[in-house]
Amino acid sequence: MALALPELDTRSVLDVVEENFRRCNLKAYAIRMIYIGEHTLAKEETIKHFSETIHLVNSTYCEINVYGFLLVYDSYFVHIIEGSEDTIHRHLRFLFAREAKWIQEMEKQDQEANGDGEAEGLTVILNEEESEQTQRKIFKRLKTVMIYHSVRTLLFSSWRAVTARPPSLIGKLDVYGPLQEHLEQLRIFLNKVTRICAFAKADENLHFEGLRVIDPKMEALPEVALLDFLLQSPHILDLRETMNLHRRVDDYLYFFEEVWPLPTHFTPRLLYKLKIDDSFVEPLPIMPWDTVKKEGEDEEKEEALTGSSSSD
Repeated sequence: MALALPELDTRSVLDVVEENFRRCNLKAYAIRMIYIGEHTLAKEETIKHFSETIHLVNSTYCEINVYGFLLVYDSYFVHIIEGSEDTIHRHLRFLFAREAKWIQEMEKQDQEANGDGEAEGLTVILNEEESEQTQRKIFKRLKTVMIYHSVRTLLFSSWRAVTARPPSLIGKLDVYGPLQEHLEQLRIFLNKVTRICAFAKADENLHFEGLRVIDPKMEALPEVALLDFLLQSPHILDLRETMNLHRRVDDYLYFFEEVWPLPTHFTPRLLYKLKIDDSFVEPLPIMPWDTVKKEGEDEEKEEALTGSSSSD
């Protein structure tokens, strides 16, 4: 009677990964990104730009839709978004492309408002004045505060934006202070963001307008001075640089590849010292001074032999 062989587990790593995705209700690895910025538009117009960008990303094919929470002040904002790495960076590309298109439209409107029949001298003066003024833009400064990779549980099931008027910060922050101070302010900011996420998850109609000073929600709002401190911090990467790093692998040129002669620990010690009669290896080039030295040595040996024979 033949015995049946036991069933072997022949699953691959891909099978295990897909099973884990099904348990987490995901189709790909999810990330959570927190970035802050300073905007120049009204609150409603700023929210409109973000909302249309998020809708455009989610209307196309994506493994995980981009959801999150946008907190908008008069001149600053905090954006917490979740999704796959590809969809979030797609949102950033659409956002910057939308800003570039908006700048072109504003410049076109300015040219139409100035008129085409102006005198040449007046046009030159206006161009000089415009160059001195601040260039039109939606975002002045943008910083990537934190990115969480391989998130197993998403906090948001939709995207929404709220406006708020934050409290004032007591005391001053020194941008030129030590690194430890920057890390401490970053920790305070992330704690406030954690509270905001908790409020947003518990209340679908969350709002921050008309709050009293003693309201617990006020403590969750990052102060303007704190956001400005993080935007000025040299230890936090710019959001545009973060976007440029996506799907990009740089070619690095090491120091020892730029210098000559090569460092000794990268050069074989006997590179030019192989004998001509070495048949077990491919002989390397023999330098001229080695050949001259060998001929001289042969002549000395012959003279020594000749001298010894004559003495005999």
